Amino acid sequence: MKYFLLLTLLSLPAMAQRLIKPHLDLEMTTEEYQQLLKQHEKILEESDPEVEAAIAMGERLSKWINKVNEGRSPEQAIRLSSAATQAGVPIETPNVYNPKIIGEKTAKIMSELPGSMKAVVTTTTELPGTIDLDDETFIKHARLLNLNYQKAVRYKVLWQYRYEYQAGAAEDVRGYYYLTKNNFNETTLRDVNLIPEAQRPLVKAALTQMCSMSAFFSCVGKVENAFANNDLVSIYNSYYSKAQKIWNTFFIIPPKSSRKDVVWTATTLTVPFNTPAVAKFKPYLQDNIEDEFKWQGWNLRLNFGTFANGPVLIFKAGAVPHVNGLGGNEITMDANEPIEEYSSQWTIRHEFGHVLGLPDCYHEFYDKNLKAFVNYQLDITDLMCSRTGKMKERIFKELEKAYKK
Repeated sequence: MKYFLLLTLLSLPAMAQRLIKPHLDLEMTTEEYQQLLKQHEKILEESDPEVEAAIAMGERLSKWINKVNEGRSPEQAIRLSSAATQAGVPIETPNVYNPKIIGEKTAKIMSELPGSMKAVVTTTTELPGTIDLDDETFIKHARLLNLNYQKAVRYKVLWQYRYEYQAGAAEDVRGYYYLTKNNFNETTLRDVNLIPEAQRPLVKAALTQMCSMSAFFSCVGKVENAFANNDLVSIYNSYYSKAQKIWNTFFIIPPKSSRKDVVWTATTLTVPFNTPAVAKFKPYLQDNIEDEFKWQGWNLRLNFGTFANGPVLIFKAGAVPHVNGLGGNEITMDANEPIEEYSSQWTIRHEFGHVLGLPDCYHEFYDKNLKAFVNYQLDITDLMCSRTGKMKERIFKELEKAYKK
């Protein structure tokens, strides 16, 4: 999730607005996407018909579910997300989306959608207060509609920033990841004939991608020549170091972002925190943050009190959760989301990581060749990358490096 919030200044002309590129979590909730759309509605133009259709059906579905839930108990409410349904966006299978892809997904969903659901989400008549399907079947199809809605909203909002997102292609680390994971290095690349034939196109694509992180032109030709001349090592050595540095920026606490007000011992990291004015938020912080940040006998403890320059919890209605910079103090959460919800509990854990200086480890950019946005998480098992992620050894080691004196 965001560790800083880049707000759209509606008073600026359109070209100036493009300079303020939003930085969005890859696993936002439907409510967060609705808020995102609302915040940008004054400056958004009508998008492609495929995108608008997916948004219209998604909005209609959301209103229908809300109406159905009004007549149900909290235990019986229709819910489209939970801890168990979080899947993440693995780097090997990134999200790629544009109007054509969204339209094709809509067509597939509609071809499989039960008639009673189709009749509701594609019309503007009064919404029913019930569903005539079993909950499991309804939720299965509703999730697909909802995910397509989320991609459509994301595309519509980010399209105006595509030129800024295009620059992010220089930080596309998938080539580096593939080579590293599959142990392609100076030794294994010394002879093209040693590379299994089935992997050669993948190695070629990975080297080209790694080259593109440093050089925007001629990478295809350079790699083709390297294959023809059996000189892959020179390409690898020319670009590997920079690619590795970019990869590391997704995981390493920058020196300027490490806190000066914490105390590290062999078993504990003690962090000051301004005591919340509302009593229930203190156990909310303790139960989530202290439960997450622990590793093999080591744990984090919040020291509540009054601190002029310490972390503070802020709630604002409709806010996209964020921290005001790596190592920042202001954790802003959405006041409209109950703290009992899984998404809120995961988010406060993730956002506190930013308070400690940990960066997000996911990436999104606009691919001008595909004419589509691409995003992925570098490690879906990592708390700072994905909602499926948890505290792990690499986070402990990074905190130890930053705070152990």
